Amino acid sequence: MTQLLSPPTESSNSSTLDNESIYENVQNHYGRSAKNNDSSYGHAVASEFGYSKEELTNAPLESNLGLSCGNPFAIAKLREGETVIDLGSGAGFDVFQAAKKVGLSGKAIGVDMNEEMLSKANGIKAKIEAGNVSFVKSRITQIELPNETANCIISNCVVNLVPTAEKQMVFNEMFRLLKPNGRVALSDILLKKDLPSELQNNVGLYVGCVSGASRMGEYEHYLRQAGFEEILIIPDQTDLNVYKTQGESGTNLGCCGPTIKEDTKIGCCGSSKATKSTCNGSNGKAEKDNKLAEIDLNEWAGSYKMYAVKSK
Repeated sequence: MTQLLSPPTESSNSSTLDNESIYENVQNHYGRSAKNNDSSYGHAVASEFGYSKEELTNAPLESNLGLSCGNPFAIAKLREGETVIDLGSGAGFDVFQAAKKVGLSGKAIGVDMNEEMLSKANGIKAKIEAGNVSFVKSRITQIELPNETANCIISNCVVNLVPTAEKQMVFNEMFRLLKPNGRVALSDILLKKDLPSELQNNVGLYVGCVSGASRMGEYEHYLRQAGFEEILIIPDQTDLNVYKTQGESGTNLGCCGPTIKEDTKIGCCGSSKATKSTCNGSNGKAEKDNKLAEIDLNEWAGSYKMYAVKSK
C-alpha cells in the first residue's frame, strides 16, 4: 500500500441535480433494491469485489443484495470486543459479518436512511438472533450516536451517493464517532476522469454510484479536512461491469444493485425494451437506458479502498 503524497485536486464535475432530488432518487432506487431476492446476482458482485467463500457463507444469504464495490474487511482488521459502525448498511451484509468478527463482546451498528432496507435488516437480525447487532435510521451526514462510539467505521459503496455539497459532513461524522486511534476502512467508487455533462446529470448513473463519485484527490482532501492521518487510497483490480450481470430471474440489474420495476424489470445499465425508465427520471426514455448499457464503467471509474486513522 502506498501513501498518497499528491495534493488534492478538484474535479470539474458539476451536476445540476439538487440535493433533495438526489436523496429522493437514491431512496426510491434502494427501496426497490431491498425487494430483490436474486442470490446469484449478489454472489457474483461480492465475489468480484473480493469477499472470500467463508465471508459469503458467514453472511445471511438474503442480506447480500449485490450492492458492494469492494470488501472493507480486507483492511479493517476488526478485533474481538470492538465496536464497528457501517455507514449505509443496507440489508446488513457487512454488519452481520462484522458482528461475527468482533464477537459477542463487541458491537456492530448499521446506519441507513432507507425504511425498506432497515426493515429487511431487522427481519434478518431477528431471525438469526444477532444480539450484538443494532440498526439506526439516519442519513450518514448527521447521526444520532454519541461521540467516540466506535473503534472502526466501515462503508461500502455509499459515500459516492451523498451530494457533493454534503460529502465533507460524512467524513466529519466519521471523525466524531471514532475513538482516539480509531480507523476508517472504506470501499468506494472514485472517478478516473471527469464525466461529460450528459453522464454527470444522469440519475441512473448517480444512483448507480458513478456520477456522484469523487476524484481521488477530493477524497483525500475530505479525510484530511476532517482530521484524519495516515491516509491510504488503494485501487482494486476489479471489473465494475459486473453490475450488468443478469441474475437467475432474468432481471436486468442496475449499476450498483438491481432496479426492479413492476412493469419493465430493467436496470440502470441493463438492456431495455421498456418504454419508460425511472433510472433516468420520470421522463426518461428507453434509448437512454440502451446508451447506459453500452458504457464501459471501467473507463470512467474504479473501485478503491481507503484507510485512515484518528490519532487524537
